[in-house]
Amino acid sequence: MKKEDFLEILRDYLKKDFSEDEVMDILRDYEEYFVDGIIEGKSEIDIIQSLGSPKEIANELLAESNIKSENKVKGKVESFFIEAKGKFKSRLNKFKVNLNDKEHVKSRKKIELLQILLTVILLPFAFAILCSTIGVGLGLIGSLIALVAGTPFAISLMNVMPEVKMVIIFAFIAYIGFEILIWQLFITVVRLEKKAFKIYVTWLKTNKLYIDGSIKKEEIEKYDEIMKDNDGGELDE
Repeated sequence: MKKEDFLEILRDYLKKDFSEDEVMDILRDYEEYFVDGIIEGKSEIDIIQSLGSPKEIANELLAESNIKSENKVKGKVESFFIEAKGKFKSRLNKFKVNLNDKEHVKSRKKIELLQILLTVILLPFAFAILCSTIGVGLGLIGSLIALVAGTPFAISLMNVMPEVKMVIIFAFIAYIGFEILIWQLFITVVRLEKKAFKIYVTWLKTNKLYIDGSIKKEEIEKYDEIMKDNDGGELDE
């Protein structure tokens, strides 16, 4: 095989998965391999043997391209969530007025109203999700019981009807695989629900600390005003 034949075969493999510009860039790189090899005193056959088959090269390049694309998408997704999280925190901080601000009473009332509205809105959804989760869990437990109870029947059926033995074995394996998959999904969903509940509870506790501090701040301000009035009255006397 000559250099021209090698590059032509490589082109045929590359053009299935790469654009024309990408193919030309890759071929130029491999032409340089040949030039460097010839300068070093190697023959075209030696260079081709060191490079490997065109099919293997195309597969390796495609795999590298897929990995780069996946990393690029992953990076964009991570950047999106980080940016969204930062915006959420920024808006939350703007919503919460500092305790030293004179408007802390209005801010406290806004937070209390927001908590009530969110609780009213989320409570029906939370109850429906909880009932659905319990129902799915009971269904999965029932499917496990059915699997255990049906195993002896399946074994006896294979003994009576040997011709369907492979079908029963295949169905049994498929059923177990399906059970494992569904249980994994169920556990993942339960963990997400638990995490969401913890986040909401933490948010409520944080707001409660803010509200309690706001109330305490208001009481201190009233006490200071009373003390000032009393001091002023005593001075007038």
